[in-house]
Amino acid sequence: MRILKLTKVSLPRIAVLATGLAAAALAATMSPQVAHAFPSQAQNCATCHAGSTSSATTATPSTTTPAAGAAYTVAISLAANPTGGKSGYAIIPVTAGSGTTNGGDVASDTSFTATMTAPAAAGTYTYTVFTNMGSKATGQTGSATYTLNVTGGSTTPPATTPPATSPPASSGGIHGPYTISSAMCGTCHRAHTAKAPNLLKSGSPASLGSQSTLCLSCHNGTGADAAVKIQYDLVRPVNNAAAREYYSHDAIDATPPIAHTDSQLDEFGGVSNRHSECADCHNSHKVTATGAGDSTQRTDGWDTSGPLAGVSGVSVVNGAAGSTPAYTFLNGVDTNLVTREYQLCFKCHSGSTLLPPPITNKPSKDFLDKGVEFNPANPSFHPVEAAGKNTTPAMAASLAGASTYKLWDFQISSTIRCLNCHASSATPATPLPQPGSALAPHTSSNRGILIRNYQDRVLKPMTGTDAAYSAGDFALCYVCHGQAPFGPPDASTATAATLQTNFSLHSKHLSGLAGKGSGGTDIDTPGAGQGNAICAECHFRLHSTTNKVGAQTLTGDPITGSRLVNFAPNVTASGGVTSWTSTGTGSGSCTLTCHGKSHDGYKYN
Repeated sequence: MRILKLTKVSLPRIAVLATGLAAAALAATMSPQVAHAFPSQAQNCATCHAGSTSSATTATPSTTTPAAGAAYTVAISLAANPTGGKSGYAIIPVTAGSGTTNGGDVASDTSFTATMTAPAAAGTYTYTVFTNMGSKATGQTGSATYTLNVTGGSTTPPATTPPATSPPASSGGIHGPYTISSAMCGTCHRAHTAKAPNLLKSGSPASLGSQSTLCLSCHNGTGADAAVKIQYDLVRPVNNAAAREYYSHDAIDATPPIAHTDSQLDEFGGVSNRHSECADCHNSHKVTATGAGDSTQRTDGWDTSGPLAGVSGVSVVNGAAGSTPAYTFLNGVDTNLVTREYQLCFKCHSGSTLLPPPITNKPSKDFLDKGVEFNPANPSFHPVEAAGKNTTPAMAASLAGASTYKLWDFQISSTIRCLNCHASSATPATPLPQPGSALAPHTSSNRGILIRNYQDRVLKPMTGTDAAYSAGDFALCYVCHGQAPFGPPDASTATAATLQTNFSLHSKHLSGLAGKGSGGTDIDTPGAGQGNAICAECHFRLHSTTNKVGAQTLTGDPITGSRLVNFAPNVTASGGVTSWTSTGTGSGSCTLTCHGKSHDGYKYN
């Protein structure tokens, strides 16, 4: 027996090699590619266009008995759609012949002439002509068949795939999965001429390319419902990794610095491998289309939506408050599935991966372990993995309160999604979206990919147009909370202002300190602060109070560290002490120095 010596190959290369061999075997069994419906879908138009159907479509060949290899034409007519829209057609299959097998998408035409070439083999051939006029939501589809009796040539006609009267077999959506004989795989993959990893047909040979080159060729509003490219066209600042300023999950870089390998591999686990390709968050072969409400609230977080089906992620088993949970990689295969939306986020934003190190003296720019922060054992947290611990009437009233930036109607028993705060800044407020709607954290004009603006790193100036209180500076807070307690006193909202908070001095801090103090405006600088305060000075870590900065004594209500109270670096000690002490719901005291003002046991009630 001959012994072969195998060279050492990395796991990702083995995975890509296996993928290539599998695809090559698939290609060997596939017939040539069928005609593409316009612009790129080889199937019944009604698969995507769900408006209405019409029986008025006709398809009449110029001859039904062409000679083998002879040219002929097909006169196609369709009924006008009352709602209008561009029209098009596709003729399926064409493996036995050739010609202008798709067209349209120019005007509301009701007739076309397709020039075709008869098959080179004698025999009887049946073709289906699919038509549509209008958008996916309001399209009017139809179909008709015609038959040719070809004379001359070979007596053995070649096989046609798929059958003449059927679209490619699929147990899923437009991405499949398809049967082993389906030529639809060729829409995205090439066995011998692939330009990018995973046998993708599009990309940059020099850099292996970005998956978005292929994905956005359809997800640009022309071939798919989700017009993701429009989101990446949003006017926004560019990402600045050095300053820790991010405005997108940048999946459109044609030459990504770190190439994606395979979502089923734990490519982020324990290493510094930060990148965001389309397939890091979406499994194209398993995604499903969803409606307005695509995620459902559970007591332990929101479940995964159709666009996240089959993607990999990280689950946690939590321990004591502030402790690092046990992480388990979920590869998205079989029963090893992501079941909660936040588990996808944890793949890159928790201690399961190697997070970037802190920047000296810049706590506001820290990458923190979200698995630690959202642990329900913590004394205070935003309720991603479990409902929050502040169940007071004031919190209930705050969540029900009015706001010009209101998006979500949560209750004290609710859990929330990462996407309720981190999503496109273009998310419309009218009508109010559903909390579980199809939100996407692709891009935002707000730093942190926030759905609305939030001022946290730069403090208010002493004078000028930015010195006064502005609700827009804290719009992110007001997508959930009522804004009455925070602005200047207003007799028309006085009752709401009292009922919607347990701290009676919010308005004084945010709108009543203009012209006071002399420090700078960098929240990371001890002693900084002038003029009105911002939310982040007393609620510095928004996800939870676990990672408070420096020595702070937070005796909360009812437990230490509650109410998301934790002070920013610009807040310093008074007499060597930085503390907040609660003496019951709605009362307590602070010992600290803020905006140059020493608070030595200052009480409130």
